Amino acid sequence: MTGIHSKVDLNLFRILLAVAQTGSTGAAAKQLHLTQSAVSHALGRLRQQLDDPLLVRQGRHLVLTPHGRDILPKVQASLEVLAQCHAQQGEFDPTRSDLEFHLGLRDILEAMLLPGLIHTLEQQDSPLRFTSTRVRGTQMEERLRRGALDLAVDLERPVSEQIVSASFRQEPLALLCGQLHPAYDAGHMDVRQYQASHHVLVTLEPTERSYVEQRMTGLQGKRHIRLHCETYFAAAQVAARSALVLTMPRSYGQQLAALLPLKVMPLPFACQPLSVRLYWRRANSEEPSIIWLRQQIAALS
Repeated sequence: MTGIHSKVDLNLFRILLAVAQTGSTGAAAKQLHLTQSAVSHALGRLRQQLDDPLLVRQGRHLVLTPHGRDILPKVQASLEVLAQCHAQQGEFDPTRSDLEFHLGLRDILEAMLLPGLIHTLEQQDSPLRFTSTRVRGTQMEERLRRGALDLAVDLERPVSEQIVSASFRQEPLALLCGQLHPAYDAGHMDVRQYQASHHVLVTLEPTERSYVEQRMTGLQGKRHIRLHCETYFAAAQVAARSALVLTMPRSYGQQLAALLPLKVMPLPFACQPLSVRLYWRRANSEEPSIIWLRQQIAALS
């Protein structure tokens, strides 16, 4: 028995952890960049060597057996230590790697972050590739856990212990209006005008809309929402050609006002800034490539 256990491949435990976190061999395969058959075969080998099923099917997901639940914290802690040892071997060199990073960004963050990121990479003559995906906040953790995303940037939200987050920026809200609104020439708007105006709102998940509106501490009463949009760029185009007004993050609003006939104005009431954070998998915290990626994104804040 001792001889068998001494030959256990540590990669099998990496696969066990991935399947336990994602709940399926298919999702684990995507996270680890393996085929599903390779993951299933590796899991079978580990089951045989440890003489336990480790994971059993429950509905559409694989869940840990009692023995699997007992050993998983030890497996995770050991792999994190090994990852730290690997990270100490050297820094990530973006000029010699052809990795593809997967980012979870909304349209507003794509416009704010991607131009600077790609400009930096071109300056370094880096072959790195990126894919940016718009991800709903409620789906973010699941996408991170199964490896579909390497890094996400989103509003502050609760996450499990498997996800790490760090502050990215505090983003104030501002008001945008076009030439057809009476406040355009004045360059400012009071609370009465704000509440009497019709608004275009970028559609958010109910919890996120509540998160934003709770920060409008100085606004009494509801806004008159005339139009819901999917993206801020579309909403800004509507505001530029109508009397509708748009409340949005100030930094991106300033970018849009440079492209469209819009004015950016301060909100006529007290409003707390939005807390935006970086999110990534705890298991990847010490990976040199992920550390480099976090540093690059954080530098664009």
